[in-house]
Amino acid sequence: MVFLSLNVENQSALPSKPSLLRQIIVVVSIAVCVQFGWALQLSLLTPYVHLLGIPHASAAYILFCGPIIGILVQPIVGYYSDRCTSRFGRRRPFIAVGAKAVAIVGMLIGYAADMGHMFGDSLEKKARPRAIAIFVVGF
Repeated sequence: MVFLSLNVENQSALPSKPSLLRQIIVVVSIAVCVQFGWALQLSLLTPYVHLLGIPHASAAYILFCGPIIGILVQPIVGYYSDRCTSRFGRRRPFIAVGAKAVAIVGMLIGYAADMGHMFGDSLEKKARPRAIAIFVVGF
């Protein structure tokens, strides 16, 4: 009968378990980033939406669309991600496509007023329909 014993010298080669405080800090830092993103959206998008000429009442509906779309899209992405058999893994293709999509829509949202002007919106008029359309597509 062979008995395996763990030598004291060998224990230093084992990876150490992360401390509870470190785990808490990692989880909290993720939550801080999410909350920071929401704060930016609420504080910066509202004046930007008004700059495009969208009425105040409609601005609330536009900002409400983000969470609603998230409620609909996230379970669908999760379903297909769980069943993905890509050679890159289950999550990496979805993360890569999501990151590219966020970069594209960030550019659409951020430059909607400039692109609307480029496509013919007048700077003198309060409402800018082309810029609004680009913003809504991006959002």
